Amino acid sequence: MLAVPADARQQWDSYVSEQETGNLLQSWGWGELRRRYGWRVFRLAAVRGPEAQWVGSIQVLQQGIGPGGLGWGYSPQGPVLSSLGDVEACRALLHAAASRLRHQRAFQLKCDPEWPVDSPEARELRARCGLRPARFDVQHRQTWLVDLRGGVEALSARIPSATKYCIRVSEREGVVVTAERGPEAVSTFYSLHMDTVGRKQLHSRPLSYYQAAAEELGATIFIASYQGQPLAGGLTVAFGRRLVHLFGGTSTAAPRAHASYAMQWAMMKWGIEQGCAIYDMWGVPRRFNRADPAHGYAKFKTKWSGQLGSYSGLMIAPILGPLDPVVHGLEALLLRRRPLLR
Repeated sequence: MLAVPADARQQWDSYVSEQETGNLLQSWGWGELRRRYGWRVFRLAAVRGPEAQWVGSIQVLQQGIGPGGLGWGYSPQGPVLSSLGDVEACRALLHAAASRLRHQRAFQLKCDPEWPVDSPEARELRARCGLRPARFDVQHRQTWLVDLRGGVEALSARIPSATKYCIRVSEREGVVVTAERGPEAVSTFYSLHMDTVGRKQLHSRPLSYYQAAAEELGATIFIASYQGQPLAGGLTVAFGRRLVHLFGGTSTAAPRAHASYAMQWAMMKWGIEQGCAIYDMWGVPRRFNRADPAHGYAKFKTKWSGQLGSYSGLMIAPILGPLDPVVHGLEALLLRRRPLLR
């Protein structure tokens, strides 16, 4: 087991981004983003063989919960494994993380790895590593994945005709999409994001958070404008072979311009140029319910072909032995099933 040093960012991101179970939330930048907001971060790598080849990794965020130094740990979308069949590496990572947390007076270790929910290997991993399902989730269990392989022409052939029609309308209307970085672009995106948040009554964060996210993750800000007026914005990250649409926002002005379609199409083409093979449109609800404020944007994502990616959800890793279920039960009772982690 290797405690990953502070100068290993490139090696870390290279490993995580190349694995099937790797996710942006296990990237070095995501850990540094959370560090800005009061979390401590540690990273471990499972190694094997005379050349100490990496076979797994885990990034753990740690935060206190009051006097006495008590706290908890959370590994967002981790651990990451070279092979879902590698029980030994998974056990070693969870054991080492739990040991470190216990020494720092932490009472809980949660994780929600990107392991396919219907995978026999993932089911065996959960069972043999002692992972138990939590009573609530932190991240979405489902996301919408669009295949970018084959280039722009192949992607266009897979997109439904109704979606292609909306793209053509946006082109005729003269919608312009820009890809930028920097504080001004983030501010423009944030105005559109808050428009959507207010309209849909969604959860959000202050502008400084999105500025920090753009800096730490190397995000690109896409803005779709019609007659000089910004109508759609997205904060998007190319992480290895995956393009991730982390945050978005739209205006209700000039709906006939179909600015959201123009922006998404521009992002996908840009992702192909960056060498991305998958476009992760980020989370969708587990149930498509018209009463859910997220229903509209979830349905919009399904208009781009693609498929659901469904994962295991939040799990509790062994850390205190028989006391683990008791601690989690008390947490659920005290917080009325609202998640302690956000």
